[in-house]
Amino acid sequence: MNIEEIKSQLKGLKEQKGRIARQFKSVESGTEEHAALIAAMQEVSTEVKTLESALKDCLNQQQEPSPTSVRKVLPPSQFNQPQNTYGESITLNTLTASDDLSSWWAFVDASANDSLYHSRAIWQFYGTQPYTHRELIVAVNRAGEIVGGLPFVTLATPVFGKFTVSQPFFNYGGPLTGYRDVFEALLQACKKKAQSGDDKYVEIRTTVKTPLPASLKKVSMLRQLPTSSEKLDEELGAKVRAQVKKAEENQPTFKVGGSELLKDFYAVFARNMRDLGTPVNGIDFFEALCNELRHNIHIAMVYIDGKPVGTGFLTTHRNMMEIPWASTVRDVNKMNINMWMYDNILKFAITQKVEWFDFGRSTKDAGTYRFKKQWGARPFQHYWYSFAQEEESESSLNPDNPKFKLAINVWQRLPVWLTKRIGPFLSRQLP
Repeated sequence: MNIEEIKSQLKGLKEQKGRIARQFKSVESGTEEHAALIAAMQEVSTEVKTLESALKDCLNQQQEPSPTSVRKVLPPSQFNQPQNTYGESITLNTLTASDDLSSWWAFVDASANDSLYHSRAIWQFYGTQPYTHRELIVAVNRAGEIVGGLPFVTLATPVFGKFTVSQPFFNYGGPLTGYRDVFEALLQACKKKAQSGDDKYVEIRTTVKTPLPASLKKVSMLRQLPTSSEKLDEELGAKVRAQVKKAEENQPTFKVGGSELLKDFYAVFARNMRDLGTPVNGIDFFEALCNELRHNIHIAMVYIDGKPVGTGFLTTHRNMMEIPWASTVRDVNKMNINMWMYDNILKFAITQKVEWFDFGRSTKDAGTYRFKKQWGARPFQHYWYSFAQEEESESSLNPDNPKFKLAINVWQRLPVWLTKRIGPFLSRQLP
């Protein structure tokens, strides 16, 4: 059926529903006539839903642009699944920061599916952080060539004990290889480390699925970007544009810069983290990150009457921009400043010629997940593999753990100046 035929049938069915509904007035509830009317109404309602669904599909097909006008862009490389099998024998070697890693960095540079978190800059950043010990497992073939590797960090902390995480503080960055069997071999090496060492647990954060059990709570929310701000406005739709426009009543201003904006970023970020009940990283954490990443970071700021009220810490890698940290102060939430800020950040990303925007890590169906979804973002699954000798594993440091509820409630009542002092001591021990 074409659209006009579907509409005609829908009109007839809705008129039939109206006639049935009027008959309910003349029959007694509980009688056979009443039951027959209910059955008839249900049958017509089912037909209406079926036709409405068919009409929606027809309209969507009619509105879809022609294939020649669609800009097809593959997802960022770190979200691709390894497709090949190496099939030959490999040797796994463990290296530390004091070893010669030049072959490893050459392998990373040549890799097609590396992430920002595999980079030399992030490896060097970990070297600036307390309680950390950096190691690297490399998979080497018979010719001595690297075919895969896994950088990880062991944190020996005074409060939470010793544990190992691949790329702590960030979202993903597990084994780097183009081969599924090599990937799994690197995971098995981590499992042996957990079973034989004194770590409370070993956790590998990645976007690659394997047969091993994994936590599926987290996703990255990604959006493909159009080529212009005008096209973005068209794609976002009237509802989102209206919320963005409402914020303009408060005359916000938007600014993007580098480390010179760290003080303003931290003022907003620290206050918001206190309100959320989360220990805040020290400003020196972000200073070290800016120093290492240099041209791969931007700081976005929103001001009202000259005061910083919103911020986003942005990183870039290949064809993607990511926002691992973003905050607005609670006082401006009712002004839709968060919507206005993200609209400006997305349009800034378009000017930087990146093709994807990563809204950052979210828990499925949580408030932040729904917020990001309205911007056209779609989920890319995270797989977190945890290995431990005992049942007490990574759940001990999970904010969803009931043990943290009281601590969060207390933290939310502390003055911001105090959380800035004691927060960094705690946060640098949390992965």
